[in-house]
Amino acid sequence: MNKNILYISGGVLTTGAIATGVLLIRRKNKRKRGLLPPSGSSVLNTNSNELPSSFLNWNGGNTYMLNAPKGIRNNNPGNLIATNIKWQGKVPKHQNKDRRFEMFTAPVYGVRAMIKDLKNDIEKGKSTVPQIVEEYAPRFENNTDNYIATVCKDLKVSTQAKLLPTKNTLRLLVLSMTKVETGGDYVSNQLFEQAYAMI
Repeated sequence: MNKNILYISGGVLTTGAIATGVLLIRRKNKRKRGLLPPSGSSVLNTNSNELPSSFLNWNGGNTYMLNAPKGIRNNNPGNLIATNIKWQGKVPKHQNKDRRFEMFTAPVYGVRAMIKDLKNDIEKGKSTVPQIVEEYAPRFENNTDNYIATVCKDLKVSTQAKLLPTKNTLRLLVLSMTKVETGGDYVSNQLFEQAYAMI
């Protein structure tokens, strides 16, 4: 019986050693290809980068607010996905601390980009709340139905209502959608006005 336990233990140890070896090799290969930070570095410095000198966080400071919601720490309350669009105030890719979402040098630029994106979508025919929200919150990773219901309620419109890209409609969309995206009322009317004046 003791021999059986030894054989089983040996097998488990061997399997564990092999699995650990494979993981270490994969990790080393990812690091070589630049998919992981060098060992010993913090996750925050994913691109061994520093924030632009012009960076201004949501509180007016110049540090990356690591504990804030993603959209707030990136100055991107609409959580726009990173693209090649040359948004005004966009943090360059090599300095962006988020691999998936855009990052802006100040909150006003993130709100401006969201306004422009929404305006563009509506002008191209995605003019109902479901069409707009599904662009922002794909069903495979969001509770899109709840998102749509919240925005429709905030705007006091039905799911079939065709929206026009007026200033007031864009304001209501931005205030409602950023609240869903960030979990709080971070975008004020004053911030919206500043951003809208820049489009």
